Amino acid sequence: MVNLIRLVVLFLVIYFLYKVFKGFFLASDTKAGNPSLGESAGKGEDLIEDPYCHRYLPMSQAYRTSVDGADVFFCSRECSEQYRSQKDLNEDRRNI
Repeated sequence: MVNLIRLVVLFLVIYFLYKVFKGFFLASDTKAGNPSLGESAGKGEDLIEDPYCHRYLPMSQAYRTSVDGADVFFCSRECSEQYRSQKDLNEDRRNI
């Protein structure tokens, strides 16, 4: 019976240490600007879809540009440039 109590206490101590270290390391990562997956968007922040690659990302991390007078959000400048070149190519094909 005493061994069982020792085993339970040992398990609880190990679990407590695990939670403390896990919280410590996660807190230091987010303070350093490296949020873990799922914590990159703030609570209630809207997700936008990149119209070129269809990737979803938080609006605060998106690359914003104006296309035909409207604000359009992209995941990167490269996707923005690809989108513009594809759009220009499609317009050229329609004008032929």
